[in-house]
Amino acid sequence: MFEDRVFQLRGAEAPGGVLCVRRKQPANADLRRPPVLLVHGATLCASLFDLPLAGYSLMQALAERGRVVYALDIRGYGYSLGPGVMDEPADRNPPFADALAALEDIGIAARFALDQHGNSKLDLIGFSWGTIPCARYAGESPDKIAHLALYAPIHSEARPIWGGSERQRLGAYRLVSLASIASRWQDELPKGPVASVFRDEPVVPILFEVIAALDAAARSRRPYAFRCPNGAIKDLMDLIAGKSVFDATKLTMPVLLVRGNGDLTSTDVDARNLLSLIPSPVKHYRVITPGSHFLCIEGNRRVLYEELSQFLDQQLER
Repeated sequence: MFEDRVFQLRGAEAPGGVLCVRRKQPANADLRRPPVLLVHGATLCASLFDLPLAGYSLMQALAERGRVVYALDIRGYGYSLGPGVMDEPADRNPPFADALAALEDIGIAARFALDQHGNSKLDLIGFSWGTIPCARYAGESPDKIAHLALYAPIHSEARPIWGGSERQRLGAYRLVSLASIASRWQDELPKGPVASVFRDEPVVPILFEVIAALDAAARSRRPYAFRCPNGAIKDLMDLIAGKSVFDATKLTMPVLLVRGNGDLTSTDVDARNLLSLIPSPVKHYRVITPGSHFLCIEGNRRVLYEELSQFLDQQLER
């Protein structure tokens, strides 16, 4: 049995606006273990980690080992989509919720999780763009991190899938439809019938519906679409322009890098380069086959879940 709760950590009137974190706590939680904090990527909020579909919850897979698992919705995403900038026309404000803002939100969520259970350290797991603020937080607060797992890490290499390097003019947010999610995922998959090995078709509409339900205005749009902050896109454009997104030499805690072998967003070259820069004496790089960028909700997801769980368990046994 699990207790599922959503906590509001910051109100709409505060700088940065609403901030919420989800928690899945098993009845047999071992509070000696560090709590786990999950951080999502550029488009899909923390619902990605807990789909209402049997076997499609990374949060549950981690909680089944007796851990208390938190998943943060960065400002402007999911449960943290509140009034303010995201309610105004997108072109009235600059890109909202970049890595610097996410870093602040992670700090608030981390303090909350630690205070809830009286721990001094937590396990931090970031996905895709979320690996950028997670790595920055870990580098700046190493005393608060027991283990750092970067799933589909992004560090320094521009990806062909991102297209040209011409800088776009971005508003505060963009609209994301069912078709755009399906297309984004499809771009990561091999062509032809083999794509069915990666993705069960019902997952895409369920994923979209769960996230869109958290945007009260989504059904009023044609096509049906939810709002998504553009700060992450600005960060990726900065990376393309050669800007450093985090300092890997500050990562002294145990670190796991993990990605799918077919991931076109998190590349093998970038992951290996990142691994070489991390000074931690305990560091691992795992490649899961088959798998794309969205491995956590693909056919081979349980291998990812097990890699993450084993990484956390191994260190507890040391």
